[in-house]
Amino acid sequence: MDIAEGRHLFRQGDRDPRLFLISSGLLKAYYVRPDGREHIKSFVPQSAVIGSMVAMDGDGSCTFSLVALAPSATISLPFVLLERAAQADPALANAVIGFLSAYARRKEQREYELLCLSAEARYRAALDALGDIADTVSQADLAAYIGITPPALSRLKRRTMPRSLARR
Repeated sequence: MDIAEGRHLFRQGDRDPRLFLISSGLLKAYYVRPDGREHIKSFVPQSAVIGSMVAMDGDGSCTFSLVALAPSATISLPFVLLERAAQADPALANAVIGFLSAYARRKEQREYELLCLSAEARYRAALDALGDIADTVSQADLAAYIGITPPALSRLKRRTMPRSLARR
């Protein structure tokens, strides 16, 4: 499925129990706080898989929104089909377990960064984790991912980076 830049695959509160494989492009997964501000959960590049784990059981609603930051293409699969196939195929079940273990490790690391690291350490960790993606996302989105305001990100960059790199 082709997704235009700015188009949502789903929004927070929707019921969408599908997994999405990103064939090309870049997506942003984000939460909308009660005050209307965004908190970015993750940036989702090509070859990644994403879906709302809460919505996977069919009774839950997506806890976050997923939007294309660039023209993108995805392949979607209802989670229930993957679940049934994995129950019938031990090799597929092991692959799913491996995927879910890697996902849990990434989630735990991200939680640790948000709760235990300083803004500067979160910024450096984000640059390391995002690689080239950090150069393509807006400063507002990068700030929301780190958990600070855009002006705070500007001050942080001026304070910690050589002038030639601070323009990133």
